[in-house]
Amino acid sequence: MERNTPEFRLRLNLFDGLVLILALAAAAVLLWMTLRPSAQTGEQAQESSVRYTVRFQRWPEGSASLIEEGDLLTDNIKNYELGRVVSYEAVPAEEKVLDNENRRYVQAEISGYEDVLVTVEAPCTESDKGFILDGGYELRVGVTTYIKGEGYMASGPVVSVEREG
Repeated sequence: MERNTPEFRLRLNLFDGLVLILALAAAAVLLWMTLRPSAQTGEQAQESSVRYTVRFQRWPEGSASLIEEGDLLTDNIKNYELGRVVSYEAVPAEEKVLDNENRRYVQAEISGYEDVLVTVEAPCTESDKGFILDGGYELRVGVTTYIKGEGYMASGPVVSVEREG
């Protein structure tokens, strides 16, 4: 008794052939895009290091003792590395309040709280757009950062940036 198995034959109509050709072309383009070397853009990037200061706002008095020099800081949202703490300084916390008599805003101290100015040093890439820290974080003055260190989390604006030689 012989086996009666049909022989495999590939029959494609015009539509099936076009779909197959388009799928193969898309796969080839994707493969080429992932394997090609990255193109150099017009930006000239330079490797250097940067020192910047972040103002941790409204910490309860005495909380600055949690920070130690050498702490590794990371971004609390995307876990980018932000550098190591070089120094810190506790200053009285201030906010703008309305002076009703003179009808203007004035700076007033907040009792029981302090701001902590933390100076951080990190390797970075400098380009036409600004500083990009080693982990990929874009560093700009005035932007609020959300930071975690060893045993604490804080947020506050970047108040200054200095490029190291």
